[in-house]
Amino acid sequence: MRFIKLLIFCLVFHSGVAQQQFESNYETWWGVMTSVRVSDKWSVWNDAHFVDETFFIYRTGMTYHNKRDNLVTTAGYSWLRLTTPLSEGRLIRTEHRPWMQTIFRVPSTIKLSTSFRFRYDARFIQNLESGQLGEGFSFNHRWRINNSLRYNWGNVISPNTVLSTTLLNEALFRTGPGPNGVRHEHRTHLIGGLSTGKVTYSVGYIVRYINISPERARLNHGMVFWLTINLNVLNRRAPAFVEFPEDHVN
Repeated sequence: MRFIKLLIFCLVFHSGVAQQQFESNYETWWGVMTSVRVSDKWSVWNDAHFVDETFFIYRTGMTYHNKRDNLVTTAGYSWLRLTTPLSEGRLIRTEHRPWMQTIFRVPSTIKLSTSFRFRYDARFIQNLESGQLGEGFSFNHRWRINNSLRYNWGNVISPNTVLSTTLLNEALFRTGPGPNGVRHEHRTHLIGGLSTGKVTYSVGYIVRYINISPERARLNHGMVFWLTINLNVLNRRAPAFVEFPEDHVN
């Protein structure tokens, strides 16, 4: 709990919200993420995330792997259901989101490794009129920069499992003509992972600083529960690239 309070304080201080009025909300984040390697250069991406009274997202895409398998690019489509100010937590608002991302993993031969991710979201969000669902969709861009620092503890629990700890920081920025969406958001995750075979079980904590306006901000925080599955349909040794939970974080 002390670490969480310190993390929140550092985030608030860094983001300069001392002059903002902000509210704090608890949330629980659930996710199931899959990657299926279908060739040396291609894999299929599917995932789903749910935060109660906030959003549901289903995302699919195709991933291209370079020869060294340390630089991968994914492009696809997402479908979302969102809450509205007057929906009492019901997810009734629709969003369509074509997207693409590139992940670069810095070469490392030690237990500590890092990666960088850039993601672009093209957001078509259903309009609101006086807090109610309106006709049509507005459009804007969202740019996301993510850095992941991962420590592999190895087989400390059993010979068949791998324990890891990941610290993630991500900055999100909105541009474009549409009025919907938050202009700036910053997310920090601390995640513990337990991998066994093709499956990784992740439990962690997330803090989201959401800059609503120059006068108002929101601090969402809570537990994260993720399941990540890596499959391979090739009839030979699996390629080197393994999808980690931090690659799929929404």
